[in-house]
Amino acid sequence: MAVEHDTVVRTLLKERAKVLAYVWAIVRDNHLAEDVYQDVSIAAINKRDEIESVDHLLGWLRAAARFKSLEALRKARRQPMTFDDDVLDMLEGAWGDRDRDDAGERLDALKSCMEKLTPYTRRLVELRYGLGMSGVDVAKYVSRDVRTVYMALTRTHNSLRECVRQRIDGPDPSGEAEVAGA
Repeated sequence: MAVEHDTVVRTLLKERAKVLAYVWAIVRDNHLAEDVYQDVSIAAINKRDEIESVDHLLGWLRAAARFKSLEALRKARRQPMTFDDDVLDMLEGAWGDRDRDDAGERLDALKSCMEKLTPYTRRLVELRYGLGMSGVDVAKYVSRDVRTVYMALTRTHNSLRECVRQRIDGPDPSGEAEVAGA
């Protein structure tokens, strides 16, 4: 039995962050990833009669995201970074293992943890990941040594990872703070 239109739309909205992350890992361009996500979404809605269940839809989304990403790179006359089919297969498998994760819960936890960062470290994260600047460019922009920026980003990654883990899994029995001075 085919999945209903509403089920496809709800699943697309719920899985948006994961699908975009998967696509971005292939195309490495925020705008192109958004375009691919939209193409995959339209295709999923149009093909809903061929999709039997939510589990089938999740696998279909991975396959469609991969195909549409590579197609978009070909159209843009870009080559995938260094990913060959074996790496994409591993990425797809790892993504499949996360199908049951609640991406919305992780995103909410990350947003909450980001609010706890100092203004300086939040700005570093915004420049590096929001604007896609290289570490060298971020260092130039904030007038800091590149090693200092990389160390601050590493500490921030670790703090955010631990904070998100605590918000989802509960507090660490050792009693460490949620976001350590990042």
